[in-house]
Amino acid sequence: MMMWIVAHQGSWDEILMFAIPIAIAIGVIKYTEKRGARKRAELNEADSDPELKG
Repeated sequence: MMMWIVAHQGSWDEILMFAIPIAIAIGVIKYTEKRGARKRAELNEADSDPELKG
């Protein structure tokens, strides 16, 4: 039976354990900012469109 041991790998593994969650958080923040900006633009466009106001 082959057993995999997760042990200290010379600090590169600690960097990944820190960097990956930070990178994911930054990606989520950028995605939500773009999504919010797009939604704000749609709402502003709808507010300025006289046909939609009735």
